[in-house]
Amino acid sequence: MAPSTTIAVHAAVHAAALRAALAASLCAAGMSAAAAQDNAPLIDGVGAYTHSQIMRHRGEAEPERGDRRAPLRTTPKPAPARSAAAQLDSLAFAPQPAVSAALNAAFADSLTGRRPSLDSEVLRDIDGAFERHPQFRALLARQIGGDDREQVLQALQSGRLQAQFGQRLRAHGYSTRNFGDVLNAFMVYGWTLANDGARSDHQAAFAGLRARLADSLARGQKLTSMRPQQLQEAAELYGLIATLANAAWQNARGPAERASLRDGMTAIGRTVGIDFRAVALRDGGFAPKR
Repeated sequence: MAPSTTIAVHAAVHAAALRAALAASLCAAGMSAAAAQDNAPLIDGVGAYTHSQIMRHRGEAEPERGDRRAPLRTTPKPAPARSAAAQLDSLAFAPQPAVSAALNAAFADSLTGRRPSLDSEVLRDIDGAFERHPQFRALLARQIGGDDREQVLQALQSGRLQAQFGQRLRAHGYSTRNFGDVLNAFMVYGWTLANDGARSDHQAAFAGLRARLADSLARGQKLTSMRPQQLQEAAELYGLIATLANAAWQNARGPAERASLRDGMTAIGRTVGIDFRAVALRDGGFAPKR
């Protein structure tokens, strides 16, 4: 799919439900881009992503495109008397070692070109991006053992990569045990690599994204019906992709490898529903490029 100022809307709910709601938000935001100033509509990525999970697990049909073009800015409902931290806790989960072990084994399969041993929708999307961009997959795998599955699995099971990602998130006040924090962080890191490493300090953007998510929750929006295991799987996968891609960028051996990393991260971003090359990262979060 060619980059554009809007994200293509997929009609098939069973194949693209988690992308479609965010796509609708981007379409609505893109309509205002021509006249946008610095206060252009911001993209609430986590809210749209997790809202789509409600539709999937309830088996609801997706509304028609015309029904989804609601303004991004609406009159806020009175916020419940809860702190922002309490609001964000609704997206938190308690990691289970057995879930991590199964996920690491399946991701080791995917990184080394094998069929994943775990049926996870997020992993299916990532695996599809790897199939379309095999050099991207190879560059990520090269950071922890290449095509040697046992070496790759050992690196994943060691917890070293997860600890690195956790350290990066804590520097921004984020937590690896909160799906909203992880997805926001993944989008910031993904945008950075897809745009040639643009900007090195995203502290304001991290704070802005978290504030937008807390506001959505405070206005009474239930953002997800994902089970704790699904939250953990998605969070850990996005964390691993972000960490390996960052290492591959730092260790790239030339422009061709960095081009492969840009293309691969752009493809992963589209599985979340965002075209990293069509949006700008501002202090308050993402907004369509003018």
